[in-house]
Amino acid sequence: MTNQIPTTIDKNLYQTYPEIRLGFIRFKTIVKEPSKEFWDYMNQEVLPEVRKNMENKSWAEIEGVRGSRNAYKAFGRDPGRYRVSSEALLRRVRRNDELYHINSVVDVNNLISVTSGLSVGSYDLNKIKGDITLRKANAGEGYDGIGKKFLDMENMLMLVDDEGLFGSSTSDSTRTMVTDKTTDVLVAIYCFENNIDLEKLLESSKEAFIKYADAKDITSWII
Repeated sequence: MTNQIPTTIDKNLYQTYPEIRLGFIRFKTIVKEPSKEFWDYMNQEVLPEVRKNMENKSWAEIEGVRGSRNAYKAFGRDPGRYRVSSEALLRRVRRNDELYHINSVVDVNNLISVTSGLSVGSYDLNKIKGDITLRKANAGEGYDGIGKKFLDMENMLMLVDDEGLFGSSTSDSTRTMVTDKTTDVLVAIYCFENNIDLEKLLESSKEAFIKYADAKDITSWII
């Protein structure tokens, strides 16, 4: 079995917003092209059900998105301008736009996000240096996001390693992104609602990574 790695949350964050948890999954894999089996399942079963569950609901009423938007507001970022990644995906689902087909890991990542309403990030552990902490970004801090130019992350809650910021519930960095060369994966589920059963979500997420991303030596934990 792969081992858990040192992960912490800056305790000062709870003074501003107490409902902060992170769920982590770590596994080994060979990253592949998206599979037809996976996308048949998504398009025929998952996405129609997600659309049905969103009918006539505002974003503030959708579990997962609701807590994330509240956390953004608490830390001084406008969730309408700096959109939660799960909300961005769900907006595509609501419009009947095709979701991006990236690779076997990232596609499962997005399956978890649209079904839970929570932002989910997948990272190449070989590109992460040292321990991982969730903390608030300072003025001037940011990074080049995946498919985006430099992102100003001031006051956002960020995953940080010895080399700096690399992940958030809005957009992740190119430095630690999963590619076809990735073999050791770390998945982070950003949860900002206490009523969500994060342990149950981690178990179903592991099953999805095993089935659709050939995950091996898989383990999970919550902080």
